[in-house]
Amino acid sequence: MMEAMQTAATLTAEEFYHLPNPIEGGKMELVCGRVVIMSPVGRPHSTTARRILTALDPFVDAHNLGELHIELGFILSRRPDSVRAPDVALMSPGQLERAGEWETFFDGPPALAAEVYSPEDRDREVRAKIREYLAAGTARVWDVRPREKTVTVYHQDGTIRERRPGDALNSGDAGFAVEGFTLSLDSLFA
Repeated sequence: MMEAMQTAATLTAEEFYHLPNPIEGGKMELVCGRVVIMSPVGRPHSTTARRILTALDPFVDAHNLGELHIELGFILSRRPDSVRAPDVALMSPGQLERAGEWETFFDGPPALAAEVYSPEDRDREVRAKIREYLAAGTARVWDVRPREKTVTVYHQDGTIRERRPGDALNSGDAGFAVEGFTLSLDSLFA
């Protein structure tokens, strides 16, 4: 999702939360205190994000691995504040316990973040997001490319693994302590 517009003033995460939605539609994130508005996504992006969520959800629920979200805001840094909203994100049981009840953005990183690449995305912007997630403490980040039919898995320890057609994502790729999760790339990108 291409960065369509940035505001001049810097905001805190709390000020950002109270902004109205963009008139043109789309999604907003806060990057170093500045609002970035991205265009709505197309069908391949939306379908891929849905398939990721649909594949993860039964396994996460069956093994009490946390809670999945779509485009939930995560405060990744303060002063200046950055709030990112991954296409699909997992919050671990420990994060949920620490968070208690909240209605705004989660103050901290997701355990797993999946970012689905759109044709209008720029590699440098996606790489910057991935670095932000990892620097904030996200255990795994998936860079999902529907056009190329690949998923690159970034680990907190610096390990990078690329999955291609014929491969499958597994529990290790998701950062799960429980074995048994699989998602074939052929079915993800069918």
